[in-house]
Amino acid sequence: MLPLKNRIHHPIFVVPLSLFLSVSGYVISDFFAHWQKFWLGMYLAVLLPIIISLPLALIMDRYFKKFQSQKKELEHLDTINKKLFLLISHDVRSPLASLIGTIDLVTDNDLDPQEAKLYFSELSRKIKNVNSFLDGLLNWARRQTQNKPLEFSLYDSSDIIKLTHDLLEPAAKLKKIRITTKLGHHKIYADKESYSFVLRNILHNAIKFTPIDGEITIETFVKNKQIYTTIQDSGIGITKNEIKKILDGENWHTTKGTSNENGSGFGLRTCLYYLKQNNGVLLIDSEIDTGTKITIVLPAEK
Repeated sequence: MLPLKNRIHHPIFVVPLSLFLSVSGYVISDFFAHWQKFWLGMYLAVLLPIIISLPLALIMDRYFKKFQSQKKELEHLDTINKKLFLLISHDVRSPLASLIGTIDLVTDNDLDPQEAKLYFSELSRKIKNVNSFLDGLLNWARRQTQNKPLEFSLYDSSDIIKLTHDLLEPAAKLKKIRITTKLGHHKIYADKESYSFVLRNILHNAIKFTPIDGEITIETFVKNKQIYTTIQDSGIGITKNEIKKILDGENWHTTKGTSNENGSGFGLRTCLYYLKQNNGVLLIDSEIDTGTKITIVLPAEK
């Protein structure tokens, strides 16, 4: 809300101003000419501005508050739209690169029918995965712009991890990074698209900050009725000071990866936000030049 001094339509300002102008005008014009009726005129000069200006001022103030509320809502939606545009463009890059790579491999080589069948089968599988991923991402984006609540449900974490692995594996292969998984069929109670988003961004960062010929391990386990999803890499590591800034929400800048990959700067910030909305936490353990282990902790039941 604007400071009171900037709200000249407020009753605190309108009524005294009207009263002052009315009384001043009456005193100046009638004081000497109609002395006998001076006090009657004075009463009217005081009461009429209050009777007329107070309702008008209250109506003006109500509409001004409504205008301010609508302005804030529009600014909020504009911020969300800008953020979503960056996040969606960031998230679709790897899946599309995977499809393009497979198509180029087929078109640039003379393949016998059996090899072509295998490649087209792989291409079909990737297209289905990307289609499923985009459906979920667009549904999530639609909910954000409409300010709808999260959709909590119970689902198998391994399904989301396998889909995320398939989407980002081509980016890992470009750097000859090996991704291994140790998964159990653990049920998570949280918003599915939020978990997918967080997992996707953390795995993307692990690939980004792991050098060529590195390793990444994804593992899940249950502890104290909570599901732990760990993504451990052999990357460049994070200093303790940077970890504190990340968890405090202070680290808002983006850093280039080991192969000069760019970032949006929004990913990890948004991960922390959605984990909090899902009653989850993010744990970070890292050692410089050795690697980083990031753990997603979410409820195993309602």
